Amino acid sequence: MEEFFMEFSPETTAVLEYLDAFTQNNLRKRNDIGSILEAASKLGAAAEFNNLVFVGKVSWNLYSAIRRITPNDEGYQTLEREFATNMNQLRAELLFFVTNTPDEQQQRFEQIYLGLGQGTMRNLVDLAHDLARFKDLQAEQKR
Repeated sequence: MEEFFMEFSPETTAVLEYLDAFTQNNLRKRNDIGSILEAASKLGAAAEFNNLVFVGKVSWNLYSAIRRITPNDEGYQTLEREFATNMNQLRAELLFFVTNTPDEQQQRFEQIYLGLGQGTMRNLVDLAHDLARFKDLQAEQKR
């Protein structure tokens, strides 16, 4: 599928640049975060965006915890179940934004994030990473 990226408003571009600086240019899905930010801004969907960010942070934390232990460790299966539940919630939260993006972007998001393959899961984990970094930035700004 051909790559499609939205043109971002100056506000979205500024947020992305600030996030780039905060993460030392370590975003994995920068343009997709920008598309989501742009959609949230146009829709006045700050609460929905914050829900997505929160679920992304929780999903990333669970993923990170699972990577630190082995399947034989106590609690592994519980973490794995929680991770699966949170990834499904992340997909559900993301769907709100996917349905409110231009058709080309919507098709791309559906293919990359809403499919059922291993690649889809990896893409969701990468998106969760970026959302977690956004949440870290929000927490830093509150301090």
